[in-house]
Amino acid sequence: MPVELVWGTGTATTELGAFDAALSEANVHNYNLVELSSIVPEGATVDCVGELEPGRWTTGDLVAAVLASNTSTESGDRIAAGLGWELADEGGVFMENEAPTVDACEELLEANLADARRLRDWNWTGERGTQVVDHVVEDEAGAAVVAAVFHPISAGHRADDR
Repeated sequence: MPVELVWGTGTATTELGAFDAALSEANVHNYNLVELSSIVPEGATVDCVGELEPGRWTTGDLVAAVLASNTSTESGDRIAAGLGWELADEGGVFMENEAPTVDACEELLEANLADARRLRDWNWTGERGTQVVDHVVEDEAGAAVVAAVFHPISAGHRADDR
C-alpha cells in the first residue's frame, strides 16, 4: 500500500484560509482529512508525490492522513512544517513537526525518529526520509503543510467506481 506525501504553502487573509490554500496546493483541500497517529502499516511504501492528482476521490470523502502544519499572521515570520518517516519490516513511523526554519524542523524530526526507534524493537530497514516545506509570511497570513495521505476511509459515490 503506498502512502503518498503531499505538501504545499498558502496565503490568505486568515490563518485558516492560508491553511486551506496550502491544502489546495497539495490537492487535498476537497477531502475531509482524518488525522492519524503516526504508524505506517506493515508492507506500506512512502511515495513523495507533491500533490494528489485531481479527482482522485469523491469530494468530501473522509481520507486518513498524518498531518504537519504551521501557520502565522506575523509579517516577516518564517514558518516550516515537516514529516519524517522510517520503515521497518513490521511497519514504520511518521513524525510530524513544525518549527521556525527548515533546519530546526529537520533537527526535531531526526530527534523524534530516534526516539521512536528506541521505543520499538523492530527490524529497521534503513528506508527513511524527511519532507519539510517553509514559507515567509508577508502581507497576509501564511501556512505550510505536509501530509502523508493513506486512503479514503469512506467511499463516496462515483459513476466510474473510483
